Amino acid sequence: MEMLYFIGMMIIVVGLQAVTPYVIRRGESFGVMIGEEAAKDPVIRKMKRQFVQWNVVVGAAVTIVVAVILAMLNGNENGQAIVLIIAILAVCVLSFLIYIRFYRATLAWKREHLEVVADKVDIVMVDTTFHRQKLTISYIWYLIPLAVILVTIGLTVIYYSQIPSQIPMHYNFNNEVTNYAAKSYRTVMMMPVMQIVMLGLFIFINYMMTRSKQVIDNDNPTLSMKRNVMFRQIYSKFNLVMGTLLMLLFMVVQLSFIFAIPSVVIGISVAVVLVIIFGGLIFLMVRVGQGGSRLKLEDTGEVDRKPIRDDDANWKLGVFYVNRQDPALFVEKRFGVGWTINMARPAAWIMFALVIGVIVAVSVIFS
Repeated sequence: MEMLYFIGMMIIVVGLQAVTPYVIRRGESFGVMIGEEAAKDPVIRKMKRQFVQWNVVVGAAVTIVVAVILAMLNGNENGQAIVLIIAILAVCVLSFLIYIRFYRATLAWKREHLEVVADKVDIVMVDTTFHRQKLTISYIWYLIPLAVILVTIGLTVIYYSQIPSQIPMHYNFNNEVTNYAAKSYRTVMMMPVMQIVMLGLFIFINYMMTRSKQVIDNDNPTLSMKRNVMFRQIYSKFNLVMGTLLMLLFMVVQLSFIFAIPSVVIGISVAVVLVIIFGGLIFLMVRVGQGGSRLKLEDTGEVDRKPIRDDDANWKLGVFYVNRQDPALFVEKRFGVGWTINMARPAAWIMFALVIGVIVAVSVIFS
């Protein structure tokens, strides 16, 4: 069973890494702005295929090696857990090193084949009405996961006397309890507190979607803006669904402290929620793409080719955005799907640190 979990996890991680060049904006390649027309060049397409191949080969090699190690550690759960974490980190690091190789190759190709301009003022497209539009769902919708949390807390308080003196805290891959904790208000409230922290995180993500910097392609700004609006609306809805599912999952785990819920039911619930979340993410990556670049909309016919904007200097290694001249705190990723922070803005670092700090504090308090 452990091996099946591991192989499934590695397939997801390697797959998400490998398909990234095909789900980012069409005008970007390996963190480099090249424009939609240049992205059709055979050399660029070949590099994307090679990136996929390298990731699959490296991912398969790591999976085989780690599978052998896991088999040798059969029965040693702590050792297996450490190996699993190291394996995932190894795949991510190796994939990033592969990415760096193609990032540098794309930069060299751009310098040789494309006309770029350093004066960004003349060509940057900005729509001043962009943030006045409805980019995300209303925060009122988050009353749904909040209601789940309140129900969880209410049932815990009402049935506190029925909770056994020893609470299961950890399960192995076979859904067997391997660790217990003594009953107390601190231990029984661990799940509700985690629910509250996670709800705050999902609300923050929704806020980030609303306030992040708009990215409009120069070639077809009108169509690009429509895609970007739809992109945020779709991911905002999925953010709510994902958050609600996790709240419900945590509620099921909490209720297992009170009622006789078989461990197999908890295991199935975890598997179903993870399949829905990861399956949904993969579907959206392929169907929507970064910034809505893969959404099929009726072409307006508005095409105005301009020299490629040479703002790659603001993207360190194509993934870290550092621009003191940009007031934006959040921006869309260049390589990948989602958002990142403007590392040159102290306020962005403060928000990021607060989120991490709250998560760490809760982990320490309830450990």
